[in-house]
Amino acid sequence: MELDEVIRKRRSIRKFKDKSVPEEHIDLLIEAGRRAPSGGNSQNWLFGIVTDKEKIDEISKAAGGQEWISQAPLVIAFCTELKKDLRNLSEEDFELQVDKERFGEELIEHLREFSDQRKVSLLFENCNTLLPGEHVFLKAVDLGLGACWVGYLDIELASSVLDLPENYKCFFLMPIGYPDEEVVENDLKSKEEISFRNSFKIKW
Repeated sequence: MELDEVIRKRRSIRKFKDKSVPEEHIDLLIEAGRRAPSGGNSQNWLFGIVTDKEKIDEISKAAGGQEWISQAPLVIAFCTELKKDLRNLSEEDFELQVDKERFGEELIEHLREFSDQRKVSLLFENCNTLLPGEHVFLKAVDLGLGACWVGYLDIELASSVLDLPENYKCFFLMPIGYPDEEVVENDLKSKEEISFRNSFKIKW
């Protein structure tokens, strides 16, 4: 399938056929995620491949009890290693300087004093799995599969269900399977409505 066609066909699918995803397809999905870029080439992610029905049922409860997740023959859990402890970074640290530029020096200095540095790690690391996740999503479409991002999640419970070590947390789930619902084209805004060139000026 051509890339443009994959992008056009990409939809959130929440109903799946009772049909397992072949192992060779799972390998291709993980390879697509592995090829995603990461800041500083850190690659501090971990992909959980969940195919056990009981485990999928458990993890769906961590996602607010969304029963449709239990229908999926495959759930990929996008997990991230937590390793940012702002208290250990010197004033000359490049990463600290970048964070100050992005978020403001006052906020960063406040966070450096924050006693629960695990929560600080959650704040900074929760987006690290988005790029590999979308790679996986697009590859799923290319393979004739359907998928859906799940971000409504009890992170601690999901991580416990997956038996993750303490320094890893599960931030997103992606149920994947063969679609069992009609794919309807979304009503999208025009390119003109969602973009501007060079500088943004409001037209009254």
